[in-house]
Amino acid sequence: MVSIFWFLPTHGDGHYLGTAEGARPVDHVYLQQVAQAADRLGFGGVLIPTGRSCKDAWLVAASLIPVTQRLRFLVALRPGVISPTQAARQAATLDRLSNGRALFNLVTGGDPEELAGDGVFLDHRERYAESAEFTRVWRRVLEGETVDYEGKHVKVRGARLMFKPVQQPRPPLWFGGSSEPAQDLAAEQVDVYLT
Repeated sequence: MVSIFWFLPTHGDGHYLGTAEGARPVDHVYLQQVAQAADRLGFGGVLIPTGRSCKDAWLVAASLIPVTQRLRFLVALRPGVISPTQAARQAATLDRLSNGRALFNLVTGGDPEELAGDGVFLDHRERYAESAEFTRVWRRVLEGETVDYEGKHVKVRGARLMFKPVQQPRPPLWFGGSSEPAQDLAAEQVDVYLT
């Protein structure tokens, strides 16, 4: 079975990719129209991007749950800017509120200037090491374990989730990256590899 996803333009939309020329500003009415059209047309879901030029992916997804029926939301998950246990609670909540329509896209890379603005100062290889630790904890907590973990970047003691997600053992984790550390992370931690 092939499932095709659409893109939710939370940074604006227009005729010229990568520029504000002729761009349509982002508002909830437009995002709702795009999501509802993708839902009616049978798309499997929508990718919701992340970054300082985008509306917050988690809030956008939550706002579109009640106006769609089947559409799944592929929400950006960024290690280094949130703890894995808080992200697991948010993921389980979004999955419950959407009745199992939440998917998560692990975003490790990005523009170094933008990452620095979010407090992330790790180099490429270290970001992937941090992401691996983050996802180990995130996955285990969502799968119902009580987790003690001490890594180089992530440390938790007695981390657990009180309210489980709808999707079992947990909502799927997606990821894309072509470097060697990215491929190692994908092989160990993710359910769907984006190309």
